[in-house]
Amino acid sequence: MTELEHLQKVILSLTKDIDRLCRANNIQYYLLGGSCIGAIRHKGFIPWDDDLDIIMSRENYDKFLQICNKELNKEKYYLQEGLKDWPLNFSKIRLKDTYLHEPEDDYAPTDKHGIYVDIFFMENVPDSNFLSSIQYFLSKVNLCYLLSKRKYLSASKKQKILMILSAPMKVDIIRKWVYKILKNLSKKPSSRYGFYYGRTRFRTSITPKSIFGIPKYVQFEDTTLPVPEKTHEYLTQMFGDYMKLPPENQRKGQHLLSVDFGKY
Repeated sequence: MTELEHLQKVILSLTKDIDRLCRANNIQYYLLGGSCIGAIRHKGFIPWDDDLDIIMSRENYDKFLQICNKELNKEKYYLQEGLKDWPLNFSKIRLKDTYLHEPEDDYAPTDKHGIYVDIFFMENVPDSNFLSSIQYFLSKVNLCYLLSKRKYLSASKKQKILMILSAPMKVDIIRKWVYKILKNLSKKPSSRYGFYYGRTRFRTSITPKSIFGIPKYVQFEDTTLPVPEKTHEYLTQMFGDYMKLPPENQRKGQHLLSVDFGKY
């Protein structure tokens, strides 16, 4: 077994425990992005992938955090809550007594870098294109502000510009004003979800809620995990021809520098 295969095996074990917790508490979630591609194209991990991402609605996300604080196996795992335990506004479930070294990971003590699964959330998006474009822009500016707090080194010129533009967010009154606008926009009547992390563009970041729908469990390695109900429509919007393999020089993970599996 290679180091990467070992990492995938441990991540899968962690994910199974998350899935059991979600099922027991009626929390809906979906595999996100490359993890969803892996489920459909490879019936498991993309062979070179070194992480797993899941996503849920804001309502399910808030419920998930509450349940984790009450029911998560604290002897085995710990919750790294977004904006509370680290700079970005999504969370991680991490495995205790392991260590995953990845880029820009000096935001927390060395004992807070266990192998993990990322937990993202989607916001409600106003049906008005004007209001949704404001939400998209402010969310991206906020993301760049949070990335700068994490000392993220971006290779994207556009992101570098946004990180410069996000400097006023360091001022408390401006940051609270932006957060208030974003909170109010997410309360608007909505038939769409927005996911504004990473390099998502306006076209790919906003999705009709009907595409996610009821989670559909599909084969993933030796178990089943949930994907959006209209999986083809979701993956086509995000990636185009998602069944086509990328060039060989792009077949590599983005997170793993080194790993200590401890007793796992």
